[in-house]
Amino acid sequence: MGNSAKNKGDRFEREAVTALVELLPEFTVNNPMRMLGAGRKDDVGDLSVFPDVAIQVRAKKDMGQAIRTSAEDSVKQAGNGQMPYALGMVPILGTRAHQVRWLACTAVDAWPGGIEPVVDFALVSRALTWVRDDEGPAGYRAWRRRERIGRLGGPGYPALIAPLEAWADAYRSACVADNLLAA
Repeated sequence: MGNSAKNKGDRFEREAVTALVELLPEFTVNNPMRMLGAGRKDDVGDLSVFPDVAIQVRAKKDMGQAIRTSAEDSVKQAGNGQMPYALGMVPILGTRAHQVRWLACTAVDAWPGGIEPVVDFALVSRALTWVRDDEGPAGYRAWRRRERIGRLGGPGYPALIAPLEAWADAYRSACVADNLLAA
């Protein structure tokens, strides 16, 4: 019988590969896949999907820990692989098909192309409520998913948190800008 925590992690890593390939098919490597040998000193991430992004997937009940450690570890792994971009991915357990399923988490200064977050949070619960809210509070503007980028402060590693679609949009724009500069 297998280790249930490992099986859970493997399942979410496979799902993460699919989510990224669906969002950014034009930027993926030839054979997107899960990486082997996670946890090594020279670890460069859980997934090989983009040539220049270290990706760390964390699926935990403690969302604050998952958000902060995925952001922090992805930055370290990007450094190990000399990659310009780092992405922590955290699934929101129990979501339905039309809801925000994946959180993009990264260091405050590691967002592709740079960003000024829309709002600051000290509490994980409030950040999650806002990031997941596609309808907006009664009488207030509902932020589009691609705009919904917050900074999670408070105790622990500070991180940017957003729906995965926001990170994908920023990555696409950064890649296009890099190609224009290189041309």
